[in-house]
Amino acid sequence: MLVRRPKRKSAIVLYSRPQQYMQLKAAIIAVAVTGMTAVTLPAFALVQPTFAREAIMLVQRSLQNANSNPETKLDVLLRELANLEVEKAMLNIKQTSSNRAMQEIDSQIEALRNRIDEVQPQSSAVISNVVTEALVSKIAALEIENSLLEAYHTPYAEVVVFTENQIRSLWRRVASITPQNPKDVINPVVSSILDTEITTLKARRDSLAKRYTPDDIGEFLTIDLQLASLAQRLAFYNS
Repeated sequence: MLVRRPKRKSAIVLYSRPQQYMQLKAAIIAVAVTGMTAVTLPAFALVQPTFAREAIMLVQRSLQNANSNPETKLDVLLRELANLEVEKAMLNIKQTSSNRAMQEIDSQIEALRNRIDEVQPQSSAVISNVVTEALVSKIAALEIENSLLEAYHTPYAEVVVFTENQIRSLWRRVASITPQNPKDVINPVVSSILDTEITTLKARRDSLAKRYTPDDIGEFLTIDLQLASLAQRLAFYNS
């Protein structure tokens, strides 16, 4: 005779003792990172549920032109410039301005700015808008990445700290473009993307709860950890 197993409660409730919770979390981490040679966003996307990959792709698509019209020469130049500005901000946390790599990027940025001015004179405002959009989109992507990382690591883990430093560097670059109040530029965009990710995660959690079995405990706990991390980040960007 088959006996139907009752649904289990959330992993956070089941493992209320800190020692049990950390032991389970360590076990999940061991399974999740087996065979991984580096902790990167693509690697984590492989072990994350579909909703996480879709959220990351959504942020990445925000860097692309929304309409279906062919790119103009100006569009291409602006996109290349924006990508270089993001790369420079990311590189800036571990390199000095005198470093050869930084000098090369600065040279490429200057050349692109000159080419853009040739195509569209007095393009400073256009450049600032496009670069700012790329920087803010990258901030949002890294904020989501950090919420995934914190499901597997402590806040003081090297990979988490490194991502936080990248976010700070991007913030500083936005502030250099819009010094009056960069929060007004960054917060609404990142807040909206984080809110969308939280809504998607909650829907995934509700769907999982309807068919919850002991085999799902790892995914369930991961979702709860991610929701907690995202909620903290959303509170910061809503402040």
